[in-house]
Amino acid sequence: MTGPHRSTLEERLRADIAKSGPMTVEAYMAACLGDKQDGYYLTRDPFGEAGDFVTAPEISGLFGEMCGLYLAHMYELSGKPDNTTILELGPGRGSLMRDMVHAWSQLMPPLASAPIHLLETSPHLRKVQASLLPDSQLTWHDTVNSLTEGIDGPVFGIANEFFDALPVHQAQFVSGQWRQRLVAVVDDRMEFVTGEPLVDDIDFFPKKPSEGQIAELCPEADQVMAALAASVAQRGGAVLIIDYGRDGNPGDSLQAVAAHAPVDLFYEPGTADLSHWVDFAALRRVASNNGARLIGPVPQGRFLMRIGLEARAEAVARLATPEERRSHLAAIDRLTSPAQMGEVFKVALLVPAGEGVPPGFEADQTTAKDATDEL
Repeated sequence: MTGPHRSTLEERLRADIAKSGPMTVEAYMAACLGDKQDGYYLTRDPFGEAGDFVTAPEISGLFGEMCGLYLAHMYELSGKPDNTTILELGPGRGSLMRDMVHAWSQLMPPLASAPIHLLETSPHLRKVQASLLPDSQLTWHDTVNSLTEGIDGPVFGIANEFFDALPVHQAQFVSGQWRQRLVAVVDDRMEFVTGEPLVDDIDFFPKKPSEGQIAELCPEADQVMAALAASVAQRGGAVLIIDYGRDGNPGDSLQAVAAHAPVDLFYEPGTADLSHWVDFAALRRVASNNGARLIGPVPQGRFLMRIGLEARAEAVARLATPEERRSHLAAIDRLTSPAQMGEVFKVALLVPAGEGVPPGFEADQTTAKDATDEL
């Protein structure tokens, strides 16, 4: 990329590298997504067909409805506490929360009227969220500590496609050592290079790496999970975490998307979405260290079917026109099919320490009870 094809952010990043040397992958990703002047999430609405990617709540309102019903079930199991707070991390346009509130208004009114706290840094998206939730008591936060510190009672919430966008740290195994992976300018091109050998955190990397292998850590994800887990451990509640990822270190999973298509990671920084696969094993370890329990993950398609999506989808389809029915069933297939979002996206549940497995997370050989049966 040269001359007029460079974004404003790229020019500033190149200047920083020229002045201070190669930057960490974590710093590069943080700048691309969160720079206050040119960061991806602070300068645009990336969601939907007109944006760069489509999230589950935009595909079908039933996704939010089922998540809302599930949290209502967990709220009921907790004894319907009066001082409940609703949380959402990375609420996007607010579509998911809108659909959950709608479900609660029909079946669990105390949740529908509970205060809602949103972790959102984009001024534009805050306005969109307010327009979709005009009757809700909304409070926005810039940090997870602000989100959790002012809460006195149990929290029931959700983080859908949130952790994948937190800046990731990468290391590469070179000549028998794990070395920090950095971003530099080489022959007028931004590209990856390796830095000094690492001493910290290597216990969390693969034990028998091959030459050139890459590993990832997400320190910010650990910080967010620590704050959520401490809150849930002390005050009770339940938080659904839904994201694409795996139960272990994903390796080199960093990717860039613009206009619904993959692009180079250094394509016009600030104009493409950067994300990575979530390490659910790391989140579970942090949850445990902070007195809580992370159950799962299980594949999204399996979870949704276990808690009753199929029956709900069939009920909706019976009232639809033939064209609406085809569109509706295609959306459900997109959410649940292993070939689409059903397998790569995972669902986990953060709850206080204890025993037992709630609906949706049973072992594969068992049949789950519909989470909505008791509502």
